[in-house]
Amino acid sequence: MLTDTIQISGLPETVIQGVSDRAKAVGTTAEEYVRYLIEEDLSSPSLNLRVLFAPVREQIKESGTSEDKLTELLEEAREEVFQKNQNKK
Repeated sequence: MLTDTIQISGLPETVIQGVSDRAKAVGTTAEEYVRYLIEEDLSSPSLNLRVLFAPVREQIKESGTSEDKLTELLEEAREEVFQKNQNKK
């Protein structure tokens, strides 16, 4: 049976405070803000990039790789692909 209440336990205090801060910044309650986020997510016809890349973000976080190092690795990969494409011409 469906209810109109969802209870979430185990959220870190930083997340709870972040939701509260965001809600306050847009002039609403935390409950209304979370409702908005859920409705927005469910109204999307497909998964958004945040959801799709969540496992990748988690792996990066766990690896301890800095943002600068990640940027460097991505630039190196981009340059490698560019060079391969140039050689095909």
